[in-house]
Amino acid sequence: MTTRTVVLNPLGAALLHYRRELVSVLEASGQPTDVLEFPEPSAGGGSRSRWVLRYVQALWELRRRGRRPSRPARVVVTWPVLGYVDLLIIAACLPGAWLTVHDPVPLVRSLGYGPVSRSFARLLGRRARIIVLSEAAADEVRKALPAATLVLLPHPILEPEIGRSRPEDEVVRVLGQYKADRDLDLLKSIAEDGAAGRYAITGRGWPAVEGWHVDDRFVPEDELDDLIRSASVVLIPYRRFFQSGIAVRCLELGTPVVGPRNSSLRALLAAHEELLAGERSADWTRAAGAAIDLSAEELHELSRDARERATHLWAGFLNSLDEGPFASLR
Repeated sequence: MTTRTVVLNPLGAALLHYRRELVSVLEASGQPTDVLEFPEPSAGGGSRSRWVLRYVQALWELRRRGRRPSRPARVVVTWPVLGYVDLLIIAACLPGAWLTVHDPVPLVRSLGYGPVSRSFARLLGRRARIIVLSEAAADEVRKALPAATLVLLPHPILEPEIGRSRPEDEVVRVLGQYKADRDLDLLKSIAEDGAAGRYAITGRGWPAVEGWHVDDRFVPEDELDDLIRSASVVLIPYRRFFQSGIAVRCLELGTPVVGPRNSSLRALLAAHEELLAGERSADWTRAAGAAIDLSAEELHELSRDARERATHLWAGFLNSLDEGPFASLR
């Protein structure tokens, strides 16, 4: 009997693309996959308390389904609704489910990551089962919950597009919501040092940045893909982050990406370290030039390698839940 994997996504709007990436990787590895998702309050309306209640009900429903002999399942939760408190909720409602913790030290104000939440979650010991998507995230989770069962897996990625042409005009883009960890001084210096035709930032909450055209607004999913496709290169100029969904989407769409050398992008871009930049703006200008010079074949190979690695490691992890060291944890 084949064990299915259920992806529970409580951020049905914000994590729609991530959920698609994850399901695509699981199905490519031969894992039968079901999806249970619903939108967050900012997208679907309703109160935060009703959203949390819906999340708890979803966990109980999956527990009820799992009791059927014909419907055993592994469950992966895509995002913690209440931070580390989710581990307590999962322990009560659906023991054996795995929680994906993207930002163990949140980049924006979030509930459930403070000392009290960590203390209660620490009581679970190894029963706290956590997936992280970068070494940096793994280090922070180990500090917060040293006894937790922790698995490091690559960010999932869709099958890369092929055959798209490069934009005629040279455009350097930064995409995504503004957060305090965005390096505004670096961006200003990059525009001063560089020779691209246009420097553009698109995302909610950005202040004015000298040398850049700033479009301060929320970007819908379809338009985000168009912005990535129209870029000569996308920069990830942040002081601190645990993984970049934007960088992964760039690889999916055949657009080169440049980011900090000392970040999770090092694993993603290992085959082309020239795309990794140091702290100086000159490093970023050099890396952006190297990215633009990459051929379509080189970009496709980089994306394909990331896809194959994600497929292999996610499949190995899920198979180990039945056959290896995690079998007793279900």
